[in-house]
Amino acid sequence: MRRRWIVVIGALLLAGSLVACEEDAAPKAQSASPPKARKAPSAPVETPGKTASDLDAGELSGNDAAPGENSGRYQAEGKRDPFRPFHLEQPEKPVLAQGPLADFDLAQLALVGVVWNTANPRALVADPGGRSFVLKEGSHIGKNGGRVTRIRDDRILVQERFVDFEGNVTTRDVEMRIKKSQGG
Repeated sequence: MRRRWIVVIGALLLAGSLVACEEDAAPKAQSASPPKARKAPSAPVETPGKTASDLDAGELSGNDAAPGENSGRYQAEGKRDPFRPFHLEQPEKPVLAQGPLADFDLAQLALVGVVWNTANPRALVADPGGRSFVLKEGSHIGKNGGRVTRIRDDRILVQERFVDFEGNVTTRDVEMRIKKSQGG
């Protein structure tokens, strides 16, 4: 009885493998037929009213597809070039001489004094090395291209501009105050 089951199972496996071999052989026989010949695209014919740039893709490729259908060709019109980098390099802007204060962050600079009750208010700023600089409204200050926008009696207002990764320009207003002495 046991031997009979082994023979039946073996016969089923053999029959299954033969059927699988026939399915694999069938596509190979079909692929042996010669491929269909393709029709060569015809050169665009310019009519007196149309130029080659006025013709649509179906007329240029020689396809008989309707203008709204996909002709199987890539249409690059209105799309970005896939071979150009995502972040395009901008032409170099002329570098303006912003002075020694452009080397420091605003947090590193200290406002020492202000002359504000005049027609041209001025501010005295010290860097971490102890050097002092006189600023007026419109002076450049800080690493981020900051500009002094207003000078008050005990503070100056600086506007910094940042360019994010998408190229958008954002501004930030920073207030620098005179540090009061501990006793007063």
